[in-house]
Amino acid sequence: MKQSLFFPSVFVSSAIALSVPQAAWSQLPPIVQITELRLEGTAEGLALVITTADGSPPQFFETRSDNTLVIDLLDAQLSLPGGGKEFFQQNPVPGITSITIKQQYRIGVLISIVGEEGVPLAQISTTSSGIAVNLPDTGTEAIAGNIDPSTSPEGAITPSDPENPLSTIPTPSIPGEDPQAPPQQPTGPEELPEVVVTAEPDDPPPDPGQTPEPAPEPRPRPLEARTYTPNPDPNVNRDGSSNLETPQKVDQIPEEIIEDRADRTVGEALENISGVTSGRSPTSSIALTPIIRGFESTNILRNGMRDDTQRFFGGITTNLERIEVLKGPASIMFGQGNLGGTVNLVTKVPQPESLFSFEFRSGENELYRPEVDVTGPLNEDGSLSYRLAASFETGKTFKDFEIIDERVLMAPSFRWDISDRTQMIVEAEYIKERTRGIAPELPAVGTVVRNPNEDFEGPLPIERNLGEPGLVESFGYVSRAGYRFKHEFSDNWTFKNEFLAAFGRFPEGDGSIFILPVSLDIDLRTLNRFLAENPSKADNFTVNNTLVGTFKTWDIQHRLLIGYEYAEEQTEDVLFFSQIDPIDIYNPRYRPGSADQPITFQDFQSHLNASGLYFNHQITFFDRLILAGGGRFDYTDVTFNDFLREETLQINNQVFSPRVGVIYKITDSISLYGSFARSFEPVIGQSFEGEVFDPERGKQYEIGAKALFLDGKISFSFAVYDLIRTNQLEQDPENAGFQIQIGEQRSTGFEMDLIGEISPGLNLIGTYSYTDAFVSDDLREAFNGNKLPNVPLHAASLWTTYNFQAGFLEGLGFGFGLHYQDERQGDLDNSFVLPAYIRTDAAIFYRVGDVRIAFNFKNILDHEYFEGARSRVRVNPAAPFTFQGTIFWSF
Repeated sequence: MKQSLFFPSVFVSSAIALSVPQAAWSQLPPIVQITELRLEGTAEGLALVITTADGSPPQFFETRSDNTLVIDLLDAQLSLPGGGKEFFQQNPVPGITSITIKQQYRIGVLISIVGEEGVPLAQISTTSSGIAVNLPDTGTEAIAGNIDPSTSPEGAITPSDPENPLSTIPTPSIPGEDPQAPPQQPTGPEELPEVVVTAEPDDPPPDPGQTPEPAPEPRPRPLEARTYTPNPDPNVNRDGSSNLETPQKVDQIPEEIIEDRADRTVGEALENISGVTSGRSPTSSIALTPIIRGFESTNILRNGMRDDTQRFFGGITTNLERIEVLKGPASIMFGQGNLGGTVNLVTKVPQPESLFSFEFRSGENELYRPEVDVTGPLNEDGSLSYRLAASFETGKTFKDFEIIDERVLMAPSFRWDISDRTQMIVEAEYIKERTRGIAPELPAVGTVVRNPNEDFEGPLPIERNLGEPGLVESFGYVSRAGYRFKHEFSDNWTFKNEFLAAFGRFPEGDGSIFILPVSLDIDLRTLNRFLAENPSKADNFTVNNTLVGTFKTWDIQHRLLIGYEYAEEQTEDVLFFSQIDPIDIYNPRYRPGSADQPITFQDFQSHLNASGLYFNHQITFFDRLILAGGGRFDYTDVTFNDFLREETLQINNQVFSPRVGVIYKITDSISLYGSFARSFEPVIGQSFEGEVFDPERGKQYEIGAKALFLDGKISFSFAVYDLIRTNQLEQDPENAGFQIQIGEQRSTGFEMDLIGEISPGLNLIGTYSYTDAFVSDDLREAFNGNKLPNVPLHAASLWTTYNFQAGFLEGLGFGFGLHYQDERQGDLDNSFVLPAYIRTDAAIFYRVGDVRIAFNFKNILDHEYFEGARSRVRVNPAAPFTFQGTIFWSF
């Protein structure tokens, strides 16, 4: 590869000044803000026009390799109206395969121009508004035949007027801008000033009689751009509407936050969302049962698709691009589901540009975790591309004898851009976990409640294993496969067809063997236990079809979504119990040989068929007032076979779930909203008396505000809500292993989230929530007014990072975090309390070239706290101080 360096005169004078001793900060050239990118037809061919905020040209150098011309704009940032950071135009003219522009570094913009047969000819010129890259020898007629908005992914450069292919090609419009507004027509080809740089195939031969001057030293490449700015158009909306135009609260966790915090599970990452706790499952588990707005949720989606296996095998972050949380009922889009909210896991997709990254983590408790992510094109024009994300994890935990033998994820995917308007993504995922010696939860008396035996025995250690390490083991896996097909009939109408199949297994024999604590004797030290085995399997199939269109009637803008979804779920679940000797919690003696023959406690099979027809209609008046209304009609047919009772239940439900909302956009970046929505969840099973359960229902009232600041880099939102839930299932206190339906639960609260890039190098995500969740009406008088378990009244979190952008500290970064939860009730009886806690985390990063090194410290004050509880003998302690180091290499 041959490289040449070219600097405008402004930079030359700055370079001379560097020889004068002065403070490091005064040596830095100013950062140029790029405010507009456009492609223009010229008399000579095609021009990429780059406009800066003050008209000054950015510093640059160029490189050539194979058939690619790369122009690196130094000390520059993309500050575009839509907040985009990457743009792609395929086949803009004959001879040019693609033009890619992206914020590759915090203060660097990379332009890649790929030729069909060789390095493209290019002329780089300064203009009155910035610079222009001219690509000669291409005609305007060719441009008309090749520029097409649908050739680019979301955020790409697209023509503003399909009738005039030589019109300005702007960045994405600001949310709320009228997409039908006519573009500004160009007055003709711009007369470009004198050419400063010309990229030619070969340099002229040197004069034999002249000693060539040494090439100037290249400036070190700036730090890679990292931003916490969330995606303005969440996937969970399904209709393509922006977050500002959604009448419910939607929060996001970008991949950069997951990486900077070194979150290995989704449970850890969800600590960054207001009103969300891990509930009865520890955050380190790959199983997901989060509590959202006071209610436990099993609504875990994958790219907006239903998949019940995500609850058991959805918690690994390797293949995630971001995590989205839609607060409140989501039945209008996704049918049956819990009231509190929906977690949507958005996976990584293939890219037309080659990228390889390798990551290795190691740390406390013999943790070893390699990870790889590779993507790139499969053909010359990039219409076929692939991606493979994979990771392997092994290690121990802070608890005695607990071992994670393997935690494996492999996720291959392929993308085919069939045409300018048609795309297909095919993807698969395989997750496997094998563990040994997993400890049961600890009793409340001795951990969060004082135990009189502590006077003689001392406190109960949180690492104590009260199970049977020699007997307990678990092995499970899930296989997923599906596709996402999209076709644009026009600029205004899009059809999507999506399919997902998932197969989860916990095989009998070694699938799921664990110790179940039952009760603590009157001596407050003898723990009664069962040895349990729970083989199970779950098969899920989901097909979803949507048609989304935008149109106008008079001066009123419409966005219409019509969809149909069909889902089939089949579950088989068997539970065996064996008597086993009790254990002394202060002086444990393991007795694996004391286990009796297993007795079948539960053996059932359920089959669910669910069909849903849904619609949503947004009407915009005067570009500011948006009325949203829609609903979903669900039909569910459940067959439940109880093989122990030799009974078969047939349960049919037909339910309509509406949502109405109003949004008022004060400005293009600030909106107020209010909404009402309902939820529906079929309930499978019977009570101890054999009664069939009624469907669970819920409703929510919500008002709030959303705002974007600093050109969309900062997102702020808050919401006030009132949720009411009826027909909720709870454990039967008089008949172990059975459930009962209570009358009504309620949650009222306030949430606030701030996320994004405050300034170059400084990112932040902060949350606060107030959640008052309680039993509002129950047949059991003693429960009325009781607080719901594992729900803190107040909770807050903060995570912020700063990376030095230049100077002798360039590449160095720091992270700091706080996580606070108020005291929580440990059970519905409110018989004990989990104490409040605040955890402090920190991180150090350093990047040099393509290598990034990070050190993460969690719970740096080594504070003892408890994440959640299931009962008086099942309290989850959290990990003490932990450390892990990561080395990341990408090219």
